Amino acid sequence: METKKNDKKVNRYRWLVIIMLIIFTTLALKMFELQVIKGDTFSEKANVEFIKQIDMNAPRGEIVDVNGKVLAGSVQSYNLIYVDTKESRNSLYETLDKVIGLFESTEEDIDDTFNLKLDPFRFEFNYENIEYVKRRELRWKKDRGINDYLFTSILKDETGKNKISDLNEQETDRLDELILEFSPEDTYYYLFKHYKMYEMLYGEGDLEPSKEEKKKYRSLEGREVYDMLLESYSEKQLKTYIMIRDSIAIESYQGSKSVIIAQNISEETAFIFLQQLSFLPGIDVETNPIRIYPYKELASHVIGYLNPIPEGSQDRYKEKGYDISSDLIGVSGIESSYEDRLKGNKGGSTVRVDKNGRIQNELFKLETYPGDTIKLTLDSNLQHASDMALEELIKDLSEVNTGHNVGGYFSDSSNATRGAVVVSNVKTGDVLALSSYPKFDPNDFAVPGRLTDEKYEQYFNPDYEKFAEELIKKMNLSKTPEELFRFNDDGTVNDNNDIYPKPFFNYATQGITPSGSTFKLITALAALEENVVTRNSLYRDTGVFTSPNLKGYNVTNDGGGAYGNTNMVKAIKISSNVYFADAAYKLYQKKGLNSIANWAWKLGMGQDPRERSQSTTGIDIAENIYGNVYNHYSKVDLTQKLAMYEIVDFLNKGVARNGYKFRPLDIGKSDIDDEKIALAKEDIKDRIKESYDISLEDADKRKGITTQDLSRDLTAYIQSYIDLLGEEEKKDLENASFYAFQVSELVVYDQISQILSPVNVISSSLGQGDNQNSLIEVNNALATIVNGGTRYKLNLVDSILDANGNTIREIEPTILEEVDIKKENLDIIKDGMREVNKPGGTAASAFSDFPIETGGKTGTITFKEDMEEYGRAAFGGYTAVAPLDDPEIAVSVIVYDATRGYFVAPVALAVFEEYFKDVLKDQYPDYQRQFEYKEPEPTSEFD
Repeated sequence: METKKNDKKVNRYRWLVIIMLIIFTTLALKMFELQVIKGDTFSEKANVEFIKQIDMNAPRGEIVDVNGKVLAGSVQSYNLIYVDTKESRNSLYETLDKVIGLFESTEEDIDDTFNLKLDPFRFEFNYENIEYVKRRELRWKKDRGINDYLFTSILKDETGKNKISDLNEQETDRLDELILEFSPEDTYYYLFKHYKMYEMLYGEGDLEPSKEEKKKYRSLEGREVYDMLLESYSEKQLKTYIMIRDSIAIESYQGSKSVIIAQNISEETAFIFLQQLSFLPGIDVETNPIRIYPYKELASHVIGYLNPIPEGSQDRYKEKGYDISSDLIGVSGIESSYEDRLKGNKGGSTVRVDKNGRIQNELFKLETYPGDTIKLTLDSNLQHASDMALEELIKDLSEVNTGHNVGGYFSDSSNATRGAVVVSNVKTGDVLALSSYPKFDPNDFAVPGRLTDEKYEQYFNPDYEKFAEELIKKMNLSKTPEELFRFNDDGTVNDNNDIYPKPFFNYATQGITPSGSTFKLITALAALEENVVTRNSLYRDTGVFTSPNLKGYNVTNDGGGAYGNTNMVKAIKISSNVYFADAAYKLYQKKGLNSIANWAWKLGMGQDPRERSQSTTGIDIAENIYGNVYNHYSKVDLTQKLAMYEIVDFLNKGVARNGYKFRPLDIGKSDIDDEKIALAKEDIKDRIKESYDISLEDADKRKGITTQDLSRDLTAYIQSYIDLLGEEEKKDLENASFYAFQVSELVVYDQISQILSPVNVISSSLGQGDNQNSLIEVNNALATIVNGGTRYKLNLVDSILDANGNTIREIEPTILEEVDIKKENLDIIKDGMREVNKPGGTAASAFSDFPIETGGKTGTITFKEDMEEYGRAAFGGYTAVAPLDDPEIAVSVIVYDATRGYFVAPVALAVFEEYFKDVLKDQYPDYQRQFEYKEPEPTSEFD
């Protein structure tokens, strides 16, 4: 019995040993497989998980003024980053709660770089261009799978196609429309499902939901997930979670990288986080250079600003090594034009991190190299004087002295809210100051998330309706906001009357306007050089210019004045419209329709439209290159583009030039036209357009097509069109010859007569009509005249230096054209300019006491005929040089809606006082400056 019991014990031990041997053998074999057979695979996997690439941004190169004063630099700052690993991901939301708490204790916050904003729901992309914003929104949503979501839920059934790539062009456009219609609010809630935020509802600890429960959570809509999470978390927490979760997802496209949670945190805050790192898995602190503009708004339109890489350019920048998800690039001014020089060379390091994302050791490091320094031609003190004088004048005209009784009529400058100044060295083309108002602070864009909601609204989403209501009340306008602005159904606004001041628009380089009477200096040069007038030529100014060859047309002087016997010097002094109209007519009689344009083109005021459009100034930043001075070629082109609208409208209204009413004929383009009718309509229009193709030689002889010839041709085309119409449509129509004759009269007597009219030359001579030029063109033309005929490229950059201050390249003056100007003619023009600033001249009030001899020309510029009804007024322009005998600098000023040219002359005086301050101090110690501004104090860090 005892033996049997012992045998059973032995058997049990034996089986226990056997089972243990089997278990240990299995474990040993598994360990062998893991460590030996698959060791390399798992080792590589582990390395990938814990090896991270850390980018190191290079400091952007400095932008300095001509004296080396830093206008744009870089400062070292601290970023709070998150390094994504499996371990840190498991406690992401708990960690973020701790981060939020620490920020609240420091009164700082997590950067809100999320383009999707709440309260109210909206997208913000920091761009003015509406079409770009739409493209950016489209790309943003596609990057987050909304295209797939909408295709699956809507278009898949509609089209019967299984993949987006199978859609045709029309279906793709339909998908894009659906994506844009998907509201910001819907997008926000969609992300809670897209990023599987429902996993936060699974429970705590090791409690794992069942498959059925998981399926239930996955089936929830995004809004349902959000509402359920809101029971346990605050709105701020959820916004932070989704923002960081989104950043992690987007960064994952770039590889294993860190995610920036907050930029430019203070040193004290950085130290607090460094002390808490052991409790914050995945969180770390890094140093990073950020852009700073010490003088804030100073020369902001020259320097420019930074912004994220725009949609459509990302592939190009990615090839250059940019991180398209986080890098900023220059998008205007010098920051943009010299991006390749300023950006520097990135560095980085490959590091091994622990399970919490903490760096353990550095495997490889590539040092950064700062960008080059761009030394400008600007003098910051002169720039400051220009900025301040312009701003003070604008505020005075728009807020204080708004009503003006001049020349027998009342004008209101309440909307004088925009303007510009250009100051150049006439002997080199260097730009010494360039101001545009309103301004902006580029620091607002130097750090993503730094732009406040208030600033964003001001810059990119202004309240046009409120602005219109205030302007209507202020100026007592009999208009509604809808008449001042066009409010579109998609929320965009069209400012067709150009009323609202735009802070990012450079009014010095991008704004083109008539130049008004400042253009008379070019007319004077043309008239003198073509010898239609001389110094001693006298013209009796009776107060009105007429000609028997220009029936019904006349030109009068401003205010109705009559100045008697007038020569060129006096005409410039008093800005006689009558004198210059006569000179222009004489130019036309001798040299034809392009007599003034040919001289203007030599001076860089516009260009021959038969040539490729390009900059006439060569300035380093963006400009409007489509300036124009009236010429025959542009007139023909413009007439061809606009005349068809008038003709289609004329035939639709059915009222002849003599008032006779006839049966309308529709030759307008229509989507319901069949191919034959559409072609017949186009044939009629093409024949009309051909009638405008008049050579300059024929135009100078006032030779164009006759009504008989055009009517004969059009009769055949119109008859062919009528024959295609249905019987009901033909009913009661006039004969084809009738329509042809009516159109021919309109074309020949109204439109072609305008093309051939010397009135175009006269209007151009006064700086009106078809003339449209930028302020930098006006300034460069003046500089070219007074320096004797050398047209220089306008330079904003003096030299380029490396990070150590060594000169890489010096920018030498570049001559664009030499214009042959006779000295005696230049002397006449300068004498006239001198008189403008002396007693009796149009700018005498500003320069009566200034001891250094100057010369200038005022200009009052008409915007459009009914401008006062829309809160607009004449622009004020003034351009001047000093010292007059041997000019050094040219100053040009424009203020929109200022009402008078001489009102803006004090801005030029402020510039002269600053430029010649040492001369005034040494040679004219008793002179009391009217404008003296304290030098601006630079900021060394962000507020």
